[in-house]
Amino acid sequence: MRLLLDEMISPRIARELRDRGWDVDAVKRNRPDLEGLPDREIVRRIAQEKRAVVTNNVVDFQPLHDRALAAGEHHFGMVFTNDATMPRTRAAILMWVDALETFLRNHPDEDALRNRVHHLP
Repeated sequence: MRLLLDEMISPRIARELRDRGWDVDAVKRNRPDLEGLPDREIVRRIAQEKRAVVTNNVVDFQPLHDRALAAGEHHFGMVFTNDATMPRTRAAILMWVDALETFLRNHPDEDALRNRVHHLP
């Protein structure tokens, strides 16, 4: 599985995961072509790359998932996080890296989340 970390997630997390051998990009550091784009366009573009998005923006992305399914479109997954359990702080970066690495190990196939959402604890 390949991941894209949404704009609000530290690019250090992507770098740490890449150093561990995972294919993870961050909008903020690795993908300037996606910065500032509407969420729907981001989902469309990364679906072409067979990449799932990691975001805590459930309010905007869950409806995109629902609309895609209703329209017969596809995406390669949405991984939702929550600030209460996965705070976006420097002190929590290693927690993020470990949680995402465990998730990636448990979902190795590129289409493991195709048209699905997953909530990280």
